[in-house]
Amino acid sequence: MKEQDGKIFVATINDVPVGLSRVKVDISKKEAWLSAARTAPEHRRKGVATAIAKKCLEYAKQKGARKARLVTSSNNKAARIVLQKLGFVPIAEFVEMTCEKIEMKKSQKSRMGHLQDLEQTWNFLQNSEVFHKSAGLYTVLFRWYSLLPHDLEFFIRNGKAIVYEYENQVQGLLLIDDSTAKAWQENTIQTCYVDGNEETLADMLRFLLTHCYKRDIKRIYGFTCKHNPIIFVMKEFGFKESDDVEIVYEKRL
Repeated sequence: MKEQDGKIFVATINDVPVGLSRVKVDISKKEAWLSAARTAPEHRRKGVATAIAKKCLEYAKQKGARKARLVTSSNNKAARIVLQKLGFVPIAEFVEMTCEKIEMKKSQKSRMGHLQDLEQTWNFLQNSEVFHKSAGLYTVLFRWYSLLPHDLEFFIRNGKAIVYEYENQVQGLLLIDDSTAKAWQENTIQTCYVDGNEETLADMLRFLLTHCYKRDIKRIYGFTCKHNPIIFVMKEFGFKESDDVEIVYEKRL
């Protein structure tokens, strides 16, 4: 509630709060993110969520956002109906996986990215099926962002980008972040973006597991777009898939 770049809207009936939602605007990207939508059970199906969402979108547009996004679970049918009425469309699907089998693995061609890799890695993404299937997004703590060159540079500069290089060509990318440790008081990290074929991904996962083992990290939250080859390889390395699929919706403002 104290963050300056976000706003919480509350719906009331007879001065009693019955619902809320939060909107956060990224001015630099002209994007808004809606989250934390809640409606009191006894006041559902009365248009409360729709009314709050409209206020959030109005606020986002006033702040200069050109698009708004949010995420909801595949099993949340009520929310998906509301989103359809509001003009949101699904743009990408993601799964959350967890791994607690942290052990040393020998990788061959994976390493932490360097700034000189930036242009080549960005070119790799532009031609990647996974990047387009992900709608060009990466995630941190259940919020999805557009992955732009300056974001990629940030990950590389901060030692959070693992690349697979073969014959002087970047052929795989795995972005990681430790915000889970700070937010949830855990010794954990998460994957923010995963891209590569089965061979390159397997090698990058070996590098990641070794990286985590050396830092005594106890759990990895593996966020990735719903791409079966990636999910298959991650399961081979001990990642367990959650039952739900996270669907990112978008609306142009």
